[in-house]
Amino acid sequence: MLLFVTGASGSGKTAVIPGLTAKFPEYSIHDFDERGVPEGADTRWRQEQTEFWISKSISNQHLGQDTIICGGAVYGEILACPSIRQIDGLGVCLLDCSDIERIRRVRSNDGTATMELLSWSAWLRVHAVDPEWYPRVITRQGYKRMNWENWQQWKSGDPRWQVKVIDTSSKKINQIVGAVAKWVDTQVSSDLALNLDRKDEDDILLEDHT
Repeated sequence: MLLFVTGASGSGKTAVIPGLTAKFPEYSIHDFDERGVPEGADTRWRQEQTEFWISKSISNQHLGQDTIICGGAVYGEILACPSIRQIDGLGVCLLDCSDIERIRRVRSNDGTATMELLSWSAWLRVHAVDPEWYPRVITRQGYKRMNWENWQQWKSGDPRWQVKVIDTSSKKINQIVGAVAKWVDTQVSSDLALNLDRKDEDDILLEDHT
C-alpha cells in the first residue's frame, strides 16, 4: 500500500507524522518535504517530488513494506505520475479545515496566511470530489512526463475518483492522528487496488532536461 495524507498549509498533515509513526511502526512514513523545499518551489517541483515518493514506495513494496507520505501531494498529480501504475494499492486522504482555523494555525507557526493559500485550499476541497474541477490548475506548466490521460476523461461522480476528506477544524492533534489512523486501518482492511490498468513503466525519476 501507498497512502498519501495531503492538504494545504495548516490542515495538520505534518503534525500527524509523529503520532502515525508511533501507531504504525511497521510503515515507512515520510514528510513530503523532508528532502528540502527549494526557493521558488512550483507545480513542476511538487509533481517531481510526488514521482520520487511513488518510486520510493515501489522500492518499499518490493521489500513487503507499506508507505505513508504526509504532505502537499495532489490526487490528480498522484494518478498522473509515470510510476503510479506499478503501485499495488493506493489510498489518498485530504486533511481540511475552516479558513479561520487555517489562518490561526499558519500564524501560530510564524507563517504568512494569504488569499492564495485560501484559494488553494478551496480548490483542493473541490478537486477531492470532482475530477472535472479546473484541472488546468495542475496540468499547466508542470512536469512533462505526467500522464494526465490516466484520468482526464473521468467525470464528476466517477467511482474511481476516491479521496477521503477529514475535517480537522475542531480537532486537537491527537484527535486528528486518531482519525487518520482509523482511515489507514480501513485502507489496509479493504485491500484497495489501484483503479488504473497496470502496465510496465519506468519507476525511476528521470530529470527532464528540456
